Amino acid sequence: MALVMRVLAGLLLWAAGFTILYGLHGLGCAVGWADVRLGPVSLLSVVLVGTWLAFLALALLSALLLWRGDGFGQSGFLRRVGLISALAGLGGLIFTGAPVLLPAHCL
Repeated sequence: MALVMRVLAGLLLWAAGFTILYGLHGLGCAVGWADVRLGPVSLLSVVLVGTWLAFLALALLSALLLWRGDGFGQSGFLRRVGLISALAGLGGLIFTGAPVLLPAHCL
């Protein structure tokens, strides 16, 4: 089971990041974080961008560790699959999380 988790770490990070960002957006809209101003931005924007950047850092760290060859004791093939998974997760986080940079709209 640990081997599967290592190979799929990048995609699992993407899934967790997407889910948490989506949940925080709903929570922030429900409790009024969009109305709380922190200078020129809302509290909701700060929370969403901070969370997105944290997940991007984790995904980038995972990809860099696999790129440098630290495959966590895996064979060459599994390390390459893990690297592809990490890069896919990083790309997915960039693409699906980028809208948090736009002003948050609560309807």
